Amino acid sequence: MKKTLLLLAAVATASGAFAEGYQVNNFSARQAGMANVGTAMKLGAESIYFNPAATAFQESKFNISVGATGILSYVSASTLPSMENGYESSLTEDSDNKMSTPLHMYINYKPAERWAVGLGFYTPNGSSMNWGDNWSGSHLIQQINLAAYTFQPTVSFRICDRLSVGAGLMLTWGNFDLSRAMLPIGAGNKTLAQGFNTIGKLLPALGAGAGLSPEEIARYQAMAQQGETYFTDNLQDKSIVSAKLEGNANLAVGVNAGILWDVTDEWSIAMSYRSRMDMKVDKGTAQLIYASQESQQLLSFLNQMLQTAGQPSAIPALDKGTFHTQLALPTTVTWGVSYRPNDKWRMGVDLQWIGWSAYKDLNVSFNEKELGIKDIYSVKNYSNTLSARFGAEYDALDWLAARVGIYYDESPVDSNYLNPETPSMTKISYSLGMSFRLAACAALDVAYCYVSSADPERTGSYPVYDYTSGDLASVFTRNYKLHAHVLSFGMRFNF
Repeated sequence: MKKTLLLLAAVATASGAFAEGYQVNNFSARQAGMANVGTAMKLGAESIYFNPAATAFQESKFNISVGATGILSYVSASTLPSMENGYESSLTEDSDNKMSTPLHMYINYKPAERWAVGLGFYTPNGSSMNWGDNWSGSHLIQQINLAAYTFQPTVSFRICDRLSVGAGLMLTWGNFDLSRAMLPIGAGNKTLAQGFNTIGKLLPALGAGAGLSPEEIARYQAMAQQGETYFTDNLQDKSIVSAKLEGNANLAVGVNAGILWDVTDEWSIAMSYRSRMDMKVDKGTAQLIYASQESQQLLSFLNQMLQTAGQPSAIPALDKGTFHTQLALPTTVTWGVSYRPNDKWRMGVDLQWIGWSAYKDLNVSFNEKELGIKDIYSVKNYSNTLSARFGAEYDALDWLAARVGIYYDESPVDSNYLNPETPSMTKISYSLGMSFRLAACAALDVAYCYVSSADPERTGSYPVYDYTSGDLASVFTRNYKLHAHVLSFGMRFNF
C-alpha cells in the first residue's frame, strides 16, 4: 500500500499558497498603463507602495488614490509528442480560472513642506487557478485561490530640496484554499483495487487473530470483493477522493523603505527595498471530498482493515487534524530612473531584484502526532530573478494623459520542478493607459495589459516522491502555454 501514500504529496504545496506566482504587479491603475514603473517617479499617495521617499514631494496637502484590477488568465497543458502518439500532442487541457481582483487604496497627507505621512492598503500577493476536478494532473492541483493583504503606515522626509527618504511598516496577512485529488486518476483505482484484493486474501488470518467469527470473516471478504470490483470498474476518469485544504496566515511584519534624489530638474534616481516576511500558518484544516457515498464507505472499510493489519491507512485522516507550515515572501530591491524632458513627457525605468532563493523547500507538519501523518518535505529550489520595466506618459491635452509600457519578468522555477499549480514562465507584458481629468481635483485612470510567456511554450516536469520510502515514484511532464488580460480602473483626488 505504499503507493497509496503518494496522496500525501497533495499536502506538500497546500501551504504553498504564497509560493511562486503569487507576486501581483498591479498597485496603481495609473502606473499599470506604464508597466508598473514608478520607483523614481513622484506619484503622490501611490508612492506609498512604489517608493515611500517620493511621497514627501507631493504638491497638494491631501492625495488619495483608489482602484481595482481584474485579471483573467488562461493556461493550457499538453502532453509531449512521442512515438506512441505519432510525435503529436495527444492531450491538451485548459484551465478555467475565475477573475482575480487585487485592490489598492492610498491616502497621503503633507502637513509641512518637508515631510508627509500616509496609509496604504493593497494586495501584493494573489493567485487563482482552476484545472477542474478530473483533469490528468488532478493529483497535483485541482483548484487554488489565495490572497495576501497589506496595510502600510508610511512616513517620508525631504532632507533637502532634492533628496528625500521614507519608510513604511508592512502589516501583511493572507488566506488560501486548495483542492487536490488524493490519488492519480485511473492509476489510483488500480492501486485501491489491489489493496482490496490483498486484504481479501489476508482476511482469514487477520480475522482469526482478531477473534472474528467465520460469518464475520465471510462478510468482510465479501466487502473486500465488492471494493475490488467497484474500483476496477468505476470512476476510471474521475477523482476518487480529493482534499480541500484551507488556512489563514498569521500577521507578518516587514519594512518598505526608499530614497529618491533629483539629480537635476530632468533626472531622478531612486532605490526602494521591501523586506522578506515569513508567512506562518498555525492551524490549516482539511476536508475530504469523495466521488460517491459508496466509495467513502468502501475506503473507510479499507482503512479499518489496514489498521487491523498494522499498516498505514490508504487515505490518511487529514480531515481529523490541523497542520502548520511557514513560507517566506521574498525580499525585493528596485532601482529606478526617471526622465522629464519637458512639461508634457515623463518616462521611467525600473530594475527589480527578487530574492526567490528564500523558497528552497516547504515543510508541512500535522499538529496531532497521534494521527501518524509524517512531515511532508517538498523541494522547490527557486532562484533569484530580475525584472525590468519601462513606461512613458504624455499629456496630450489639458484633460487627457496617455501612457505606454513594457516589462520583462524572469521565472524563478527550474524546469525540473515546474508545477501546474502555478505554471511559471518568463513573462513579457505590454500596457496602455489613459487618465481623464474630470475636475481640478479628480482624475479617472484606466489601463490594459496583455501578459504572455516570453517563449511560445515551456516544457517542465514535476517529480512525485513516495511518501514512505522517499523514492521517485512518477514524473508529471507537460508543455504549458499561458496569457492573461489585465484591466485596471482607479480614481485619484487631491486637495
